[in-house]
Amino acid sequence: MTLNSRAAAPDSAPDSAEGAQAAAGQGRTGRRVVDLIVLLIPLLAFAAPVVLVRAELISEGFLFLNMFSLIVSPMVAFYAHMGWHARTHDGDLLSARTLTGRRTIDLGRLTKVGRLEVPGQTRNDDRLVLTDAHGVRVILHRLQGGDETVDSLVRRALMRRRQGAGVVVSDRAAERLDLRAELARPHGRLQAGRKIREGLIGFLPLLGVLVLAPASIGLVILAWILSAAD
Repeated sequence: MTLNSRAAAPDSAPDSAEGAQAAAGQGRTGRRVVDLIVLLIPLLAFAAPVVLVRAELISEGFLFLNMFSLIVSPMVAFYAHMGWHARTHDGDLLSARTLTGRRTIDLGRLTKVGRLEVPGQTRNDDRLVLTDAHGVRVILHRLQGGDETVDSLVRRALMRRRQGAGVVVSDRAAERLDLRAELARPHGRLQAGRKIREGLIGFLPLLGVLVLAPASIGLVILAWILSAAD
């Protein structure tokens, strides 16, 4: 019996076209491309203007791109991995659309479960970050066609894993999935991941600014020095 217990529901039964597209490992290449782009953005934003300014092809004002590169990279990582229209398939598969195409998570082979919370004025944007053994990663919240979240599917999949599986689950994800007690047990099915206190969630944007602002200014200064060096 698979985790696709929702097959009888109208919105969970995939049509033949999308059902044929769902396969374990689908979207792995897209995830790798996104990770590479996220890494290259600050490197290119730093090196390219320095080289072009030294060659007198552009003005020194382009060096200020370094003020934004460290902010753009996390945004690219978030939006490129974010999934929507999530639906279940046979074989414990959960697929969703992303900016890089369809990605399919193998719920039976999850290796890491995290939680991404973005504070807002009225409520937090709260999503699970799922990574499986095939290297596919997707950020999800709801299933297609309603308000039902992916929580029950993920929790059931984790509880069915064998002892010693060592699936890394962050403290915040365990809180959302009601798995903190299970995480504390010594059977090794789950392994504790990062732990962030709930009170710090609302201060994360401020903490991000305090960390990124000095780093961005430092990159601009370093780029300026290198572009002016003989």
